Amino acid sequence: MVAACLVAPAVAGAQAQAPTPTPVATATPAATATPAPVFAASSAVKVTRLACVARCGAGGTVRAGTTIRVSGSSFSQADEVLFMGAPGTADDVVAQTAVRRKTSADVQVPLGAAPGPVSVVDSLGAFSVPSVAPVLFDATPVAPPAPVELGVNAPRFVYDAEQPATLTYLVHGAAAALAVDLVRVEDGVAIAHWDVPSVAPEVAGKITWDGLAAKKVQRTGRYEFRTTVNGVAQPPVGFDFVRDQFPILGKYTFGTGVAGFGGARNHQGEDTFAECGTPLVAAHGGTVKYAGYHFRAGNYIVIDNEGTGTDYAYMHLRDPALFPTGARVRSGQLIGFVGDTGDASACHLHFEYWTAPGWYTGGKPIDPLPFLKTLAAQ
Repeated sequence: MVAACLVAPAVAGAQAQAPTPTPVATATPAATATPAPVFAASSAVKVTRLACVARCGAGGTVRAGTTIRVSGSSFSQADEVLFMGAPGTADDVVAQTAVRRKTSADVQVPLGAAPGPVSVVDSLGAFSVPSVAPVLFDATPVAPPAPVELGVNAPRFVYDAEQPATLTYLVHGAAAALAVDLVRVEDGVAIAHWDVPSVAPEVAGKITWDGLAAKKVQRTGRYEFRTTVNGVAQPPVGFDFVRDQFPILGKYTFGTGVAGFGGARNHQGEDTFAECGTPLVAAHGGTVKYAGYHFRAGNYIVIDNEGTGTDYAYMHLRDPALFPTGARVRSGQLIGFVGDTGDASACHLHFEYWTAPGWYTGGKPIDPLPFLKTLAAQ
């Protein structure tokens, strides 16, 4: 796959300024851009019905541990279910599907989920339109299966996402003392510790981890919250941690030949082809170093990646970037849509990876394809 994609011309000198953007009459000024919703509904999955199938309450209501069936179409790629709760992300909880079929998927309601609609997350990371019907919770007390219930808010956590990795705990019976270690499974190293000396019964509590230890971003891998209650060890609760996420929420094809890095025309990035309008998210959160328009790059945005010194550039966006220069963006937030603006003959994302200290400020572009393939595999 090749395309006529030319990016902003290289500028000589380690401290050279970035190319001056060329505005167009129809472009919306970046300063007035409105930050995007938390997710873009772009998955082919359609949700038409919710039903309780196991451990149901009165009238089909649910509680943590209940199995629900989410039905509709295109469910063969349904990987996760997002319990959206109230508007905003504060109470969002994600659970992996236990069973999936062509027209439905079963999922166990996770601890911490709140009443509200659900959205299905497919294998490409794209979200479905939320369900019209909400999930309703059963408030009837039940005999607890264990002295404490433990759960995480998502099976995977991306560094600098809007929500940190969160352990939810709920003690039953009487007040208890909790001790929690966060352990990297690969080598068994405990990288964080929390003591909660007195936890009131039947009141949910939370412990969060921001992805840092000794002020450094931790490496990608499997992590576990290991908890003791009054000195008694509980089953560990694990999650996957990744430093970055793949930026395209939809089907894609990596470019080759002149669409790859380098070559005779000094192509500074990797062209990844996707349908026009496919959502693009920040692979890593940080501050927007520049958002604007260039006659070659089209609509583009450069993000100074939090905690790394590196920069990522996203070019040929369909519309002006959804965040202006200087704005703070979180990992996974919607920043725009795949397009073919500027000097491009097909819809694609031109993605650049700049080493520290960054984009036209002393760093240099490197081949991002191995990096993108790693993210895709994750």
